[in-house]
Amino acid sequence: MRYLAGAQRLPFYPLRSYAGSDLPSVNPGIRKVASPFPGPDGGTEHIHVVPPVHPDVTIVHAQRADRAGNTQLWGLTGVQAEAVFAAGKAVVVVEEVVADEVVRSAPNRTLIPAHAVDAVVECPRGAHPSFAQGYYDRDNAFYRSWSAISAEPRRLREWLTEWVYGTREHAEYVAKLGGDVRDRLAVGDASSAPVNYGRRL
Repeated sequence: MRYLAGAQRLPFYPLRSYAGSDLPSVNPGIRKVASPFPGPDGGTEHIHVVPPVHPDVTIVHAQRADRAGNTQLWGLTGVQAEAVFAAGKAVVVVEEVVADEVVRSAPNRTLIPAHAVDAVVECPRGAHPSFAQGYYDRDNAFYRSWSAISAEPRRLREWLTEWVYGTREHAEYVAKLGGDVRDRLAVGDASSAPVNYGRRL
């Protein structure tokens, strides 16, 4: 909701999910306001609100973009578009940079338009250990091992030394994962049927 408020340049965003929670009592960023409209019972309704967030830079991962930055996502898209619109600058990291015609052929998949993007980075498997629908699956084995790795400072330092500081670039990280991991995360085809957008004769 904070990203939505930031993207829409609103002073706050109302939400009901804090009802019955003690979080508002310990977080001064969560406040209550009186609704200017009658509540369900006709009386004044008070609702929680949160302030906008405006990141200096937002970095998101998507399936594909053209060279101008028109970015296409499908599957679980989360708040990536809202986070981009809320930010001062935006970088999109994509599985592949595609020709303009590819993006134009499916315009409804363009959730982030070029005018909101400052840079495009092509980085295959850039979402690992998460997933990019249609490209590779979520690495559940990694997530299961992460709790133990991150719980112990020495083990965490060793992991960072090997997998982050010890790799020059993301391609080297992916190569280090090995073919077995890439094969395990491979996905089959589940193509969407083409649609006819129509054109003037």
